Amino acid sequence: MVTADFRDDVSVAYETRKELGPEYERAVLESFVDRAAAAIDQRVDARLAQLGVGAAPAPARPKQRQGEQPDNAYVAVPVFSLIFGVGGSIWLTGIAHADADAVFAMWLGIVLLNLVFARLVRGLRRGS
Repeated sequence: MVTADFRDDVSVAYETRKELGPEYERAVLESFVDRAAAAIDQRVDARLAQLGVGAAPAPARPKQRQGEQPDNAYVAVPVFSLIFGVGGSIWLTGIAHADADAVFAMWLGIVLLNLVFARLVRGLRRGS
């Protein structure tokens, strides 16, 4: 059975696609499919809950808004570590005239920092 809300969503998606043109067709369709899938999931979860089957529905994760960039902040630590490592190696060997042990110690610290950070990020992703 098709609900009035679903018909309205189809109409809105169709009109939006007509107004924006074919270059935005993919974005409009993806948005419509996401909304339709979420609505179907909610209805299935509600029916299963009525029957007492399955666990309680998981809380919905906040969706990324259209046009909003994904949160890639976790990439900053490895990138800046690499920049710091290369710059630090150049400085230690070229300007400070340090020996290889100092460069090795610096890179060991950078690697350990990145391992701890990666484990932290992985733990946070599992928790969400």
